[in-house]
Amino acid sequence: MQKGFLYMAAIIFYVMISGCGNDPKPFTEATVVVASNQTVKVAEVNLTITNNGCGREWVSEEGKPAYEKVMCKLVIKHKDSTIVANQHFSQIYFNNLKVQVDKMNPWGKEEDGVPPGGCRIIVTQLSEISR
Repeated sequence: MQKGFLYMAAIIFYVMISGCGNDPKPFTEATVVVASNQTVKVAEVNLTITNNGCGREWVSEEGKPAYEKVMCKLVIKHKDSTIVANQHFSQIYFNNLKVQVDKMNPWGKEEDGVPPGGCRIIVTQLSEISR
């Protein structure tokens, strides 16, 4: 009986020690898919991204022929700051974060795992040096 008790005590001690030394991994990057008219939260960095729709827009530049350009209307909130991105962009630097649109889907059916009118976004926390 004493052997079993010592064995059980050793297991409990090992579990306690191994659990104490494992700090949670710091946030580095997350990929989120934001459907049209949806808000997604990246809780690790207190960031919310609202997609007010992705679509196509005709663009004309200084007498050149007009062309269609894909765009998303995003509202990005980090802590107490807000950016409204109603333009054609690929990445935004926001505080110590980089928010990059990886894929926009202006079409009427799902494409590459992104729903119609949605987008796939990569959020990266920047190091102190790269700010």
